[in-house]
Amino acid sequence: MAYVPNPVNIGVVYTENAAVLVDSGLDESVPRKISRLLQKPPLYLINTHSHADHCGGNAFLKKRFSTRVFAPKMEKEIIENTVFEPFYLYGAYPPNELRNKFLMAEPSAVDEVIEEGTITIESVDLEIVPLSGHSTNQIGVAVDGVLFCADAVFSEETLRKHRIFVIYNVEKFLETLDFLEKTSYSYYVPSHGEVTRDIGELVEKNRKAVENIINAVLEITVNPLSTDELMKQLFDRFEITLENLTQYILYRSTVHAYLSFLLDRKEIEREFRNNVLVWRRC
Repeated sequence: MAYVPNPVNIGVVYTENAAVLVDSGLDESVPRKISRLLQKPPLYLINTHSHADHCGGNAFLKKRFSTRVFAPKMEKEIIENTVFEPFYLYGAYPPNELRNKFLMAEPSAVDEVIEEGTITIESVDLEIVPLSGHSTNQIGVAVDGVLFCADAVFSEETLRKHRIFVIYNVEKFLETLDFLEKTSYSYYVPSHGEVTRDIGELVEKNRKAVENIINAVLEITVNPLSTDELMKQLFDRFEITLENLTQYILYRSTVHAYLSFLLDRKEIEREFRNNVLVWRRC
């Protein structure tokens, strides 16, 4: 077992005859490079979730090695129909500017849907661990005391760089952090960051980052604000400068996740004023 350091770390588990990869990177350059390093051919691939930087190398692996691909339910649909990612982020058919490799990987077929529990590939048992929150149905892969934990936690460097990092469901993300804190794997391999033996410190940094955003939203909405006004104040507070449409829709989607979380908890309320949707702290 090993991993290949990369902008998205790639897990490697060896069976008797093959390598099982955990995620495939942003585009074909990643598995092309990794395949030259492997001791055995990458005949199997487990996608932790459907974001383009985790499945962008799938199509190359399928063409070159006839790799058998496993992915969670729901994530499978996006991997096979990758326009869904910019579609759900944008809210309609995405313009060409959003149909880029960072949001829309080359589509590829998923051979088998995986769920929580143990799967066996060539006599090697791999534990599929639910880690949703960052994505709809993200999973981790555990084997021999090592958990490849995808984007369930982010490194301190990533938290500094992306002050408001992508979350699909805030409640599920926090529940996943609570779950990870109670686990006792020997090593944790996040997709972004260094391998660690102590997940507790990283969990606490991620939890604190989420709490800071929640508190900022509540402070900002002491007076009614439209979504755009709220985002403007939030970005200014976190010293974020928007530079392109891809960045904007990722941030907007994440802000909407926080608004959903707080609205369901009845900590904020919404109303329409002169045909404008506004948010206000309860």
